[in-house]
Amino acid sequence: MMTFKLILLIPLVLFNYSCISQVKTTKIQIQNKEAIKGNTEEMLSKEEVKLLNSLLENSRDTFDFDGKKIAFITGSSGSRILPKTDFFNTCVNPWLEREEKPQIFMVLLNEKKKNKSGGYDAFVLSWVKVFTNRQKQKAIEQLSNN
Repeated sequence: MMTFKLILLIPLVLFNYSCISQVKTTKIQIQNKEAIKGNTEEMLSKEEVKLLNSLLENSRDTFDFDGKKIAFITGSSGSRILPKTDFFNTCVNPWLEREEKPQIFMVLLNEKKKNKSGGYDAFVLSWVKVFTNRQKQKAIEQLSNN
């Protein structure tokens, strides 16, 4: 009986620790969000770099957003390329204001695709259900035409 209680207790403790960690991270992200509201330049500001590095720390490996050219993509099939400001205002900031983590992920481009896209290092995607190689190629072509 004691073993059964212990088995039930362990997941609850781990879940609680995870929630506390998420709240601490979110407070840092909200501070960064305040600094990026009005930045309309194409390149990422220091605050935007910190925010994206923090939000995507578990999926970016050694990639650092500093000095990188990033395309922001949304839409259920990844068909909409957004300006940076629109992406942050619609896909990131509303979640941070509610102290929630935005649903974003990244796709790195290899050197060949980077050159073909016009110099983009990576895509940051939000609320994209399926992002196939075909959609990736379409985004690269669309970026190269701009």
